[in-house]
Amino acid sequence: MGIDAVIVAGDGRASRKIFKKNKALLDVAGKPMIRYIIEALRSCDAIDHVVVVGPKEKFEEVIGDCDVHIVQQKRSLAENGWEGFCQTLPEYRRTGILTEDIIEKYRDKYVLFLSGDIPLLCVSELEELISRCDMESYDYVVGITSEEILNQFGPRKGRPGIKMATFHTREGNFRQNNLHMARPFMLLNGIDLVLKVYEYRYQKELLNIARTIVEIIRLGPGKIGKTLFLYLLLQVSAGLSSVGLEPLARIVSLPVRRERLEKLMSAIFGARVKIVETTVGGAALDVDNEKDFMVLSVMYKDWMNQIAQRVHTLAG
Repeated sequence: MGIDAVIVAGDGRASRKIFKKNKALLDVAGKPMIRYIIEALRSCDAIDHVVVVGPKEKFEEVIGDCDVHIVQQKRSLAENGWEGFCQTLPEYRRTGILTEDIIEKYRDKYVLFLSGDIPLLCVSELEELISRCDMESYDYVVGITSEEILNQFGPRKGRPGIKMATFHTREGNFRQNNLHMARPFMLLNGIDLVLKVYEYRYQKELLNIARTIVEIIRLGPGKIGKTLFLYLLLQVSAGLSSVGLEPLARIVSLPVRRERLEKLMSAIFGARVKIVETTVGGAALDVDNEKDFMVLSVMYKDWMNQIAQRVHTLAG
């Protein structure tokens, strides 16, 4: 029995459209982005059912022929993820009602969550993440990719590229790669905070930084200090790096260790959290604006060839 996957591809609150269109529906090299993601999932032996959450009518037009279950989107990314997970449960799918019996029966069930704007995703990256997810020991696994890997998609002389923002730790600079393995019913105690984290995920915006600080303060005594300290270090190191002060950014980020982040997240969410690194890179390259989309459209085939070569090298 395989792992169910949920593609969260809605365009409601806190989601960004490109050219006033749902990102997952944008055409890249002759296909909507969402189809590339579905093809990768359907080609991965470890994946069982696939649920896609978004504007149902529009999605049925472009992926209605795919072996997926399409679900009408809710208000936000996190709510879409929750509904998508619930739709993997046969009893909920029949009745639309979540009961205590269903929660108890599927308390240990985990699924793979993905975003709808990662057309460079490949089977090898899925397999790599899944192989490194010890779901016997953890409830929530967050995928990350190093800055060194992401540099293959960056601007070069004579070639366009996308420079992706990263967060700084003692172990290096990383970006969250849009692949999450989670056991949602084990995250019930921290679900409100999870909702907020996703709602404020665009951390280049000052308003979202302010909102995040407010949520940290609301954590209460015993958690405010450690959380605010690490959060501010992440923000300061990212700011220093953005203005070319990378050596100073590395010094500031020295207290930010991956293990420390895992322990803090585990305490906040009330669940066992693990951060897992993948080495392919395609899943970390999402599309946030029109410029990045245009670059992706131009470079898509070249980048897929680079990914294929890297996968071949790693396999060798």
